[in-house]
Amino acid sequence: MIQRCIRIFAFLFSLSLLTLTLTLAWEFPTVAQMVPGLGWSKEDIAPESYIPVFPKGNLEVAPVFLDGKLIGTIPSFIEVGLRENANVYSASVRSQLIHSKLQKVLNNIIRYSQQVFPKQGIFSLEAQEKELREQLITEVSVNKGMVVVLETFPREDVPEVIYSVTQADVELPRLVSSQPIKIAQRAAVQLEDLLIQAWKERQTPHLLLQAKQALRILILLMATSLVLLWIQKRLTVRHKQLGDRISDSENLQLEKSQTSDSSKVTKGLGLMALQLYNLSLRQRHSLNAFYRSGLFWTQWLLWMLGIGYLAGLFHWTRPLSNWMIGVSIRGYQSGEAIAIGWPPTDWLLSFGTQANLGTPLFILLLLLVTRLILKGGDAISDILARQWSEQKSIKRHSLRAPTLSKALKSWLRVIVYLLLGLTVAYHLHQLGRITQFIAVILGFLSFAVSLASQNLLKDLIGGLLILWEDQYAVGDVIVINSQSGLVEKITLRVTQLRNLDGELITIPNGSVGMVQNLSSEWSRVNYAVEVNYDTDVDRVMEIMAEVAQQMYRDPQWQDLILETPEMLGVDRIAHTGILIRLLIKTQPLQQWRVGREFRYRLKKVFDEQGIVVGIPQHRMYLDQSFHNHNNGNFKMDNQHQN
Repeated sequence: MIQRCIRIFAFLFSLSLLTLTLTLAWEFPTVAQMVPGLGWSKEDIAPESYIPVFPKGNLEVAPVFLDGKLIGTIPSFIEVGLRENANVYSASVRSQLIHSKLQKVLNNIIRYSQQVFPKQGIFSLEAQEKELREQLITEVSVNKGMVVVLETFPREDVPEVIYSVTQADVELPRLVSSQPIKIAQRAAVQLEDLLIQAWKERQTPHLLLQAKQALRILILLMATSLVLLWIQKRLTVRHKQLGDRISDSENLQLEKSQTSDSSKVTKGLGLMALQLYNLSLRQRHSLNAFYRSGLFWTQWLLWMLGIGYLAGLFHWTRPLSNWMIGVSIRGYQSGEAIAIGWPPTDWLLSFGTQANLGTPLFILLLLLVTRLILKGGDAISDILARQWSEQKSIKRHSLRAPTLSKALKSWLRVIVYLLLGLTVAYHLHQLGRITQFIAVILGFLSFAVSLASQNLLKDLIGGLLILWEDQYAVGDVIVINSQSGLVEKITLRVTQLRNLDGELITIPNGSVGMVQNLSSEWSRVNYAVEVNYDTDVDRVMEIMAEVAQQMYRDPQWQDLILETPEMLGVDRIAHTGILIRLLIKTQPLQQWRVGREFRYRLKKVFDEQGIVVGIPQHRMYLDQSFHNHNNGNFKMDNQHQN
């Protein structure tokens, strides 16, 4: 089990690396969020570079990163055109500019601590931090009527503009003062603390502390994964056992419909009870599959979130955490105290307006939700089928329940996959991945599919009507378009029959016309026998009725015969004999079995009583005049003896 856990962990890690590589190759602008360039000019920054932007009224708000950590938000106006003196940068571009300048200052701080402090003999972290704060100068200034935040490091260097307060910053809703000078002062204090904190996160004590925490999280993940694997293994064994029992139950059900023998498992169970037993097994089988699927995808989700959390502990892997888990600005305000949130929960609470999900997590959630809905839908379908069958005492409902359950599962899959396709298409549209060329191609493909799917739509509607009107169900014997057989499978598109020769006949539901159902609700043995013209009719009718009554009272057959056999009497008198007809009402699909047994018993009684079946009779006439004129030739005329 440990080796299996290690293999799963290696697979997850390899899949994460592969997904990261593919995303960087296919979605190159994502690199702007992860590792922005330094010292970019306006011409160097592409407005479409990927940084999540969230609308807020007439503003768009983008997060600002430092070492992959969200340190605040930056707003910009949402406008079709640019007015004079308006901010020419979008929120994402402003975020990139601030990030690149802060990263440049941070790199200077790191180089200073690595090169200058050893020469000065400053090795204590407290002393180094004190010296860095003295060398890091943050001030607020007014430049050409605009309030800006300047950063200088070291103190003799030239100040650089890090952040400019625009009208969009002023109009951004906040709980504290919105005066430009106040906004800049709060930002200046926070920027200095954030830069020093970023430097401290690169020092050995902090890295060791984070490594210990990462090790604890990794051990917890592996222990949880082992427990989930053990539970899944138990459920897998149980799933196989239930599958074998379902297969045996279906075989026994088929045998019970053809023979009166019973087994240990189904001893004392009628055919209807056996069908309910089969539905109960299917319900447990579906619930087991739902539990297994839930545990499997929960394990993937735990590893995804765990790897994302571990990546967020270190500054060099924190961008990977943002890419995997997502980014949230819920609770963040520019220039205010930073509130800590978690992207998945913030995404749910804000309905995606203040947080987004990482690409791997989004794909995993789509797969998880899709699989759980499908497996849960299968379980609910089987549960409803069993409850509906138990509430209805008629055997027909027990026969229809599995068919309706399978149809419900099919419709559920169609709806889920359709919604999944729409979700993926919408997400690609939001990312701007559906270009005009791709849209044209998809339009042509949709038109071609719509033309080709006319017959498919006809078949689907026909299948829906068949199930809705209960024309037939799985297990019925029917005749469709001169094709007869046992219904083995009904889908929304086709019906499959198995005839007596073992041939599988597939009929599209759209071409199903007149249907003869030979086993709906109940069946009947329509038996007729012709006896000799000279036979005592009353005696024959008495024998036939007595044989039928004996079968009706026989414990082996009384469950299959629903009512007392009905003697219709003499149905026809012809030259072949006298036709006597008798009816026996039976359980569905039992008319052939009961009829064979009745004919077998009746034949033995007829032999004992000396009753002869009808024989065609002919009468011969001799025409004397014809004989004289034709040299003794005979004329024979068949006459019916009435």
